[in-house]
Amino acid sequence: MSILKVKYLGSAVLNREAKKISGITRETISLAEDMLETMYKYCGVGLAAPQIGVSKQMIIVDCGEKYQKEPYVLINPVVVKHKGLQTGEEGCLSLPGMYLPVVRADYVAVEATDLSGKKIVIEGTELLSRCLQHEIDHLHGRIFTEMVDDREKLAHELPLLKARIDSILKGEISPFPTEEEIAQAEAEEEAEKEKINA
Repeated sequence: MSILKVKYLGSAVLNREAKKISGITRETISLAEDMLETMYKYCGVGLAAPQIGVSKQMIIVDCGEKYQKEPYVLINPVVVKHKGLQTGEEGCLSLPGMYLPVVRADYVAVEATDLSGKKIVIEGTELLSRCLQHEIDHLHGRIFTEMVDDREKLAHELPLLKARIDSILKGEISPFPTEEEIAQAEAEEEAEKEKINA
């Protein structure tokens, strides 16, 4: 398995419709494994193939044990049902360090093919629903900033994002989260678990 380079805002592949995958091959399985390793290295909860420069309809999602028992690898995923609304902060590995509120469906059902070639339906609410919608958008050349209502805040954040991406590409800062950021995320996750168990 390999850690792949994430494509950042401005990369043409992020604005293209990805191609459907016609069959499960060794290359497909290898891509899924590399995407999982890459997502975990970047501390993400989802990743779409276009984000690592592969214009194919595959996403991976792992929102943690509260939402799913195991990571999902979804090929040619399509939202077939949705209901309700939720508003929450959204981030993206292709837009490092930017978090803005976005309105999404609170519940979705997604039809896809898994790595064994079986047709499956995944249902999700809250974070899982948001993540599924976000990653599927990537397959159609859409980035979450297109859905941000607060255009003033977005306009303020974009120059900061572009400077951050420029620094990453020049090798001045690491694209990976720092130990401090990882510790903070783990502490937040632990606090969330305690709330659920209380």
